[in-house]
Amino acid sequence: MSDKHIAIIGAGIGGMTAAVTLAKKGIKVSIFEQAPELSEVGAGLTITPNATKGLMYLGLEKQMKEVGMAHTQQGVRHFETGEMIVPLERGEKMLEKYGAYQFQAHRADVHNVLIDELKLHNSNTIYTNHELIDLNEKNNSVELVFSNNETHEVDFVIGADGNRSAVRKIILGDDDPQFAGYVAWRGLVPVELLGEDDFDECGSSAFIAPGRVFARYLVRNGELYNYVAFLATDEWAEEGWAIPSKVDIVMDIFSDYNQQVKNIIAATPANDLFKWGIFAREPVSKWSTKNITLLGDAAHPLEPFMGQGASLAIEDGVVLGRIIEDSESSDEIVSRYEAARIERAHFVTEHSKRAGARFTGIDPEKYTKEEHKNEEELGLFNYHPGDVIV
Repeated sequence: MSDKHIAIIGAGIGGMTAAVTLAKKGIKVSIFEQAPELSEVGAGLTITPNATKGLMYLGLEKQMKEVGMAHTQQGVRHFETGEMIVPLERGEKMLEKYGAYQFQAHRADVHNVLIDELKLHNSNTIYTNHELIDLNEKNNSVELVFSNNETHEVDFVIGADGNRSAVRKIILGDDDPQFAGYVAWRGLVPVELLGEDDFDECGSSAFIAPGRVFARYLVRNGELYNYVAFLATDEWAEEGWAIPSKVDIVMDIFSDYNQQVKNIIAATPANDLFKWGIFAREPVSKWSTKNITLLGDAAHPLEPFMGQGASLAIEDGVVLGRIIEDSESSDEIVSRYEAARIERAHFVTEHSKRAGARFTGIDPEKYTKEEHKNEEELGLFNYHPGDVIV
């Protein structure tokens, strides 16, 4: 279908990965984003070797080395003492073992790498301020209807519009995501606000306690600490995923944590602390109609305890682009894509959920390497979206 026109709804990491993959193959693609400008909110994200290999397939290895940090050491630590419970070797070990680094980076920097790459392909168009309100599927095309009264007709549609996807609601019905039992806070802290004791041999660590996790890692060449603090709770009443919050609230919840963690929280600039509720969906056996499919969180939202949200979206984008290039029909695209991705997504979804339960449900004194069934031990890093058989 290399002569067809593909529409992507949503210009986040997954949508832009799909767009770059298609554009590099000479396929006409239009991206529709409801926000008024192309900007990726949020803070840090992890790109594990499975996804890094997808970006390498797109020729973006050099750019990722410039914006990402490949920390040598990572680990799970005791919340109170800071003692290392499960050490994890990263850095060059990832390259040696899997052929790709694990990067941690600012989300906006990775987003800009993809945007800049897409700009090299002048035949592709990005439309901002386009909120999708309807899809009218015909035999061999789809009409897109937007809130600004514009309509566009294309051959195939990819819904990459996140956990509360409009595309998903239109094609699969009203299956709203459910609160998963966690509230999270994310912050960005300039390291210049911290002291020597607020750093250690691990550029990336997760401090675990009953009912809580505090994960922090350095981004932007070590200029910023990105952190996410999780609280297991049955209570969440607010709508939104980026609600401004107060440092005192997080300090109170993590008051029994070690001094390094408390210093990082205390140094958070007031305008760089946000909270959101973690929402998830039950896995589904089908993501598509004849001419429409989903990727990333629109297809398979994850609980964020294995760092695979962005990585799976990148995998989806590369695999789907490859399939579109050498399929003869929309039916073939959908069939091959779902066969290639649904089982893997379900596997990661389930194990991400289990990881959250382990982190927050086990006394850290009893947490062991055997308990830590992380993404590497599950074999996720072996996957290569650029050459997996599809």
